[in-house]
Amino acid sequence: MSEDPADAPEEPKPSGQVIGFPYSRVAPGSGKFKDLGLSKTAQRLGSEGYLTGHWCSRCKGIWFGYMAEVECPVCGNRKG
Repeated sequence: MSEDPADAPEEPKPSGQVIGFPYSRVAPGSGKFKDLGLSKTAQRLGSEGYLTGHWCSRCKGIWFGYMAEVECPVCGNRKG
């Protein structure tokens, strides 16, 4: 049983606009961004684990914590 291509739903067309993540290619320790420090969990458990950088749009900087963390240690922003 073959499907008629005319009945297939239309594919969404890309807008062509790329929105880049602020400082997505900055290496930690390079000093080219505002370092907001470590999350409370990373401070308690130690920073030897796998920490990732998280962007805070309010503070305009990057804080470091575990992947599932979402709260900026400086201002408490949870929206990135």
